[in-house]
Amino acid sequence: MKVHEVMTKNPACCCPSSSALTAATIMQQRNIGFLPVIEDPFTPRLVGVVTDRDLCIHAVAGGRDPAHIWISECMSQDPICCTGEDDVRHALELMEEHQVRRLPVLNAKREVTGVLSFSDLAVKGSISNAEIAIAMRAISEPEGRPTEASDLVTAA
Repeated sequence: MKVHEVMTKNPACCCPSSSALTAATIMQQRNIGFLPVIEDPFTPRLVGVVTDRDLCIHAVAGGRDPAHIWISECMSQDPICCTGEDDVRHALELMEEHQVRRLPVLNAKREVTGVLSFSDLAVKGSISNAEIAIAMRAISEPEGRPTEASDLVTAA
């Protein structure tokens, strides 16, 4: 199965010059927590991504006014991406390897054509429950954290 068969098409996006407040409002209205960041409204080439967590850390935790924080200050540049022609299992491997739950989907010009979420794969991706469980564990595991009970035993 291909990514374009399960992705969210024509996703909401924002620009580096958008405010954190604008991005948060889009997220609230659409009930999402992730926005691709494109060059400008007329050039949908991907330049980064911003999450609800990014907005919280840069605005709320920093005690700053989200109307005066630009997305360029809090976005992640060079995000992991996939194409609509990629196999869903390849996309799942990318999510596991890079511990992300969402991937921007790009065309050959690096223009955003969609967003693929972990939930898209779990619900519509024809991937077994066992594979989904393994992937969720890999995505959710904090770096450097012990994964086996025996790793938790410390010397007395």
